[in-house]
Amino acid sequence: MKNLRLWHGSAHSKKIRQLYLSFFFISLVSLIATTALADPNVTLNKPATLNGLFGVLRAGSIWDPNQPLGTAGTIDDGIFFQEQTLWNQGSIWWDATVQGSENNTIVIDLQGAYHITGIITQADNNDNYNIEYFNPFTSTWTELGYWLPIDGWGLMTRPSGDQVTPFPITFDASMIRLSAFNNEFGGDSYFSYSEFQAFGTSVPEPVTMLLLGSGLLGLWGFRKKFRK
Repeated sequence: MKNLRLWHGSAHSKKIRQLYLSFFFISLVSLIATTALADPNVTLNKPATLNGLFGVLRAGSIWDPNQPLGTAGTIDDGIFFQEQTLWNQGSIWWDATVQGSENNTIVIDLQGAYHITGIITQADNNDNYNIEYFNPFTSTWTELGYWLPIDGWGLMTRPSGDQVTPFPITFDASMIRLSAFNNEFGGDSYFSYSEFQAFGTSVPEPVTMLLLGSGLLGLWGFRKKFRK
């Protein structure tokens, strides 16, 4: 009790208290800012599905047909290839001129709803790479946009070759769908992805929010009845 009275009654203690409160406020703001800049990779090792025919080249292709094909799990395993690795060397690759490969997609199930704040993609440099997301709150697929071809060769990371800096963007998603198409100058229909990452934070899905709301209403009703 003596220490408590000293905290409130002494001018020196009040200054110390104000100092502690100021330090606490600054620390809290710093923590929030740091957290916002360091959202985790929410796609890491999440289930992925390959839809279509992958790893088959057209007859007479100049590329080696024996290059290894990445599995579905390599799309979000957190591992980037060295920049300018051969486009079909261990990546998830396909030749869109081959029957069954025309509309290939890669779908990543986030296993929950997330507020996405940034994305990174490593893919072949000379094609358009499309990204769509499934919004759990509207139950619709929405096109986010696509990466344009960039200077270089082979597998290259967008938006930055440092493989760390994400492209800042915000949307809510429970699934991500990746695809590719030729650029406006033609293109060769050889497509490949080697890594996709999305950063963000978990948010309650509509059903969870509904259940939570129902629970709170029930608790309020019980409390009101109890008070009577």
